[in-house]
Amino acid sequence: MAAEYDFMKKPSSKEEAEKQPLYPRIVSKGTISSKKLINEIAEASSFTKGDLEGVLCALSNKIAYYLAEGYHVELGDMGFFSARLKARPVMDKKEIRSHSICFDNVNFRASKNFRNKSCGNLERAKYGFRHSNNLPEESRKSRLEAYLNTHPFITRMEYSQISGLLKGKALKELNMLISEGYLKSLGKGSHKVYVKA
Repeated sequence: MAAEYDFMKKPSSKEEAEKQPLYPRIVSKGTISSKKLINEIAEASSFTKGDLEGVLCALSNKIAYYLAEGYHVELGDMGFFSARLKARPVMDKKEIRSHSICFDNVNFRASKNFRNKSCGNLERAKYGFRHSNNLPEESRKSRLEAYLNTHPFITRMEYSQISGLLKGKALKELNMLISEGYLKSLGKGSHKVYVKA
C-alpha cells in the first residue's frame, strides 16, 4: 500500500489566490494510536502489552525530564527531541527578562536512517483533501429545521451530510446551537443525538 498525496496552496503566500504556488502534502489516512502499536508489537514479539506500556510511559517521563533540564534527547535510531522557547522579539538581550521567556513546544528531528525507512511509495490521491462546503449559515439552519420537522432527532453524522460540514466544524456548530438554546443533546459518545430544545 502506498502513501497518497495531493497539492495544496502555500498557506503563507500573500500573493493573489490564483497565483499561489502549490506544494505536495500527504493525505492522512488517520492516526495510529499508541494502543494499536503496542498491540501489534506484543503480538509479533515476546513482550507483553504491560511491558510495552511501561517502557513507553518511562520513556515519556524521562524525555520530558531531560528536555526540562535543557538537554537534547536521542531516541534510538529515530532521532532527537529538543525543547523550543517562546518570547517576544527584541533587538537587545537587556530588553527582556527571564520571566518573559518560557518553554513553547518540543521539536523532533528525525535521523537520516529513520527518514529513509519512512520513505515509501507515493501515488496521487483520487479524492485529495476533504473540505467543508461553503453553504451559508442560514441555509444550514433551514436544512436542520426541515430535517428536525420530519425526524425526532439528528446525529452529528447526519448533520454533516445535510450541512456539508466536516466532523470538527459540524460538532462546533451543533454545540453553538446548544449554547444558543436552539438544540439540546441526549446521550454520550457515539450514541449522542441532538433534538430541538
